[in-house]
Amino acid sequence: MRALRRIIAVAATVLCLSVSLSSTAYAAGDDYPWRTSTTNAADRWGFTQRQCVSFVAWREAQAGHPISNATQHWGSAVNWDNTARTLGVWISTRPRVGAIAQWNAYERSAWYANGSSVANGSITAGGYGHVAWVRAVYADGSALIEQYNMFSNRSYSTMRVKAPRYLYYRV
Repeated sequence: MRALRRIIAVAATVLCLSVSLSSTAYAAGDDYPWRTSTTNAADRWGFTQRQCVSFVAWREAQAGHPISNATQHWGSAVNWDNTARTLGVWISTRPRVGAIAQWNAYERSAWYANGSSVANGSITAGGYGHVAWVRAVYADGSALIEQYNMFSNRSYSTMRVKAPRYLYYRV
């Protein structure tokens, strides 16, 4: 009986993860429209293209919830938790698909490298903080995020992390 319960629990976890990964409203991978941009032009939401804030603003717009840097004053990623509080956006330590993972300047968090199911490292945000889009949530409370410019090379990447906080902006 104990073995059967364990099998059912594992199957339910796999099913939940599969639903989280397949229920996104956008294509998986780097489908960001400015992925080949070589300028520092602003996007339509008022953020610099190929920066984390632009990528997350674009994902929010794809989900039907555009944000505006011009009217809402989100600024650099380091400000996003404060702006969220000002706008009444819910902030939590629990991830949710479609939430915004957010780090303040030089904040560290757990990183699950090379497909590990146990945190085996950490990542540190830069001086402007960092934001990313939550693509999937795991049973242990970690999240698969997609992002731009985590490594200061203006490129797309995904990773499994436990961010310091998650912003639920109209998710």
